Amino acid sequence: MGQRQTTSAVAILALFDLLRDHGLSVEQIEARTGIDRSGMDDPDTRIFMDQFLTLWQIAEEVTKDPAIGLHLRQDYGKNYMHFTIMIAKNSDTLLEAAKAWSDYAMLVNDTDRARIHEREDIFVCTYSCSSPEYENKWIPEHHFSYVIDCARKMSGLDFTPVAVWFKHKDPGYRDEYQKILGCPVHFGMDENLMMVKKEDMMRPVLSPDPYLKAILKKHADGIVAKYSEHPSMKQRVGALISKKLHTGRISVQMVSDAMNMDRSTLHRRLKKEGITFRTLLTQTRRDLAKQYLIQGLSASQTAYLIGFTEPSTFHHAFKRWYGQSPGEFRKNIHHTPKPCSQGLEAG
Repeated sequence: MGQRQTTSAVAILALFDLLRDHGLSVEQIEARTGIDRSGMDDPDTRIFMDQFLTLWQIAEEVTKDPAIGLHLRQDYGKNYMHFTIMIAKNSDTLLEAAKAWSDYAMLVNDTDRARIHEREDIFVCTYSCSSPEYENKWIPEHHFSYVIDCARKMSGLDFTPVAVWFKHKDPGYRDEYQKILGCPVHFGMDENLMMVKKEDMMRPVLSPDPYLKAILKKHADGIVAKYSEHPSMKQRVGALISKKLHTGRISVQMVSDAMNMDRSTLHRRLKKEGITFRTLLTQTRRDLAKQYLIQGLSASQTAYLIGFTEPSTFHHAFKRWYGQSPGEFRKNIHHTPKPCSQGLEAG
């Protein structure tokens, strides 16, 4: 495992309350997870992601509820809220609230990434985990069920997505998804995402406080700026790869020269963060290819921009990455998703 990632204490508090109600003492929970409950009341407290996932696992075992990710915030943690959620709750519209989630997700959890894309008459809200070793079903379920519940309360209306996709396989409780999310749900997809009608995203938020939003947003932006001042090696190398891909001559030597370090140092520092240069290069190409096609670029233009000299080579690579050709992808992003074994790509 690479560098240990952390998460805020917000959901941890809800899980502690749930476990205590199901017979576990604080001491028992601390012994099994290594989490010190006494420090959790400090809003700046963070714990390691592996501890957080252990807590989710214990919660599922103790409650015997495999859908605990969907159910947690129905009964627990109503008074526990990260300050970035207050930015969303005091936005003018649900779209502005969703963009706040996109901008500040990483402040709640180091591995959280959220994006908002406009696509004809819908918006696509995508959630991803930046560290594959921490992929799980609980957090995407928790996020989407919580976001939908917040949207309903913030707008005072029956907010219902067009569809929700999950990367994990069907866990066997489809009725619970329908009951809580209120829309078609598809499993085994390439991304966790939620599709929402544009008209629903434009709904106004009830009684926003613009002064409070401005104060909290300034605080959040300051923290994001500090993150940017000290980017990880993975972020720095990824940014250089993105900048140089169109030249078609990207290499570890080119990047190490640009960073004024030798190749062995670059390899070693990336390895410390749990990734190789080759993997990062492939991930960057994958992500940019999808982004460019969504933006309306042709397959040939996209191939050039991510460093492929032959469109046919890009075609084969894209099909290997996403299970469909670039042309099929562009066609599918303009239609409501259908269940399939590989999943359709959107984002």
